[in-house]
Amino acid sequence: MRPNSILVTVIIGSILSFSSFVANASIQSSGSFTSNGHCEAYQSFRKQTNPDNTQLVNKHQYAIKAINKKDFDWVQILIPNASPAMRWVSKSCGTAQFNQELTVKPSLSSLNTSSKSCNTRNDFDSYVLALTWQPGFCEHFKYKGNKPECTAINDGKLNITNLTLHGLWPNKTSCGTKYGYCDRYAQLDLSASTIKEIAPWMPNFYYQKTFGEYQWKKHGACQNLDANNYFLTATKLVEKVDASAIGQFIKANIGNNVSTSSFKKNLISHFGTDAVDRISLACSQGKYLNEVRLNIGKSFNVNNSVQELLESGPKGRPFYGNCHKKIYIEAAGK
Repeated sequence: MRPNSILVTVIIGSILSFSSFVANASIQSSGSFTSNGHCEAYQSFRKQTNPDNTQLVNKHQYAIKAINKKDFDWVQILIPNASPAMRWVSKSCGTAQFNQELTVKPSLSSLNTSSKSCNTRNDFDSYVLALTWQPGFCEHFKYKGNKPECTAINDGKLNITNLTLHGLWPNKTSCGTKYGYCDRYAQLDLSASTIKEIAPWMPNFYYQKTFGEYQWKKHGACQNLDANNYFLTATKLVEKVDASAIGQFIKANIGNNVSTSSFKKNLISHFGTDAVDRISLACSQGKYLNEVRLNIGKSFNVNNSVQELLESGPKGRPFYGNCHKKIYIEAAGK
């Protein structure tokens, strides 16, 4: 090794060792990161937040700004078109070339074992069926970016009076919300007939495939159905739930304030307590209903009743979720 290389190595080691004493602090770095896929770019890698669903462009080069620790597994890069522009990506998403002539390539041995088990295909134990009450979501949820279906709903050009599909998410209890992205290169290829059938139940498909592509890459690729069967199966589930006591209660109370306790009591009268323990609500600002989530088993039968689907799944968070005691069920349009 040349003397100047030894000196660079010593300096780098000293900087990294000193920085590791600072709890939870990132280590300022510089260089380039070349992506090897379409990985998600997080504002916070601990919270897995990605406000505008930014993903890396395959084989694109980004400027490195920091690493998370000495033996790093996350790299902070600059993505000029993102908001915010400073994002964290997993070290396994590409190759980092530092200005100090230190090159780190991803390897299986360097990946955290628990992380690998949270993105292994078909290694899940249940599903979460997330259904959106579109008027409440579009009117009150502070989503990032453009959602043409929401613009159409709020302008009165699209009238949605049914529950819609947010996603059918393979779930692994030990991973919490981190199970996903089992195939970083997954591409969504749906037939025209499939898109036509699912659009009323996932209305972004009336205008684009962006949301469906995101759901497929993050969740759908973690199970064994092909894309067409996956979305068609999810659509059948949405239709079934929308026609059940869940959808009926929501539609009967459009434009009204209701108590979460009355909603729960109504569902218990139809499904029983055990099944309702697998249902939870989500609200914007705590008071505007925007989502209903159902926990169902991994090997569910799409022809089963809603009660049977629920009883096949694990218990989840409390029924009221993040909602207040009183919630409002929004009607479509401003």
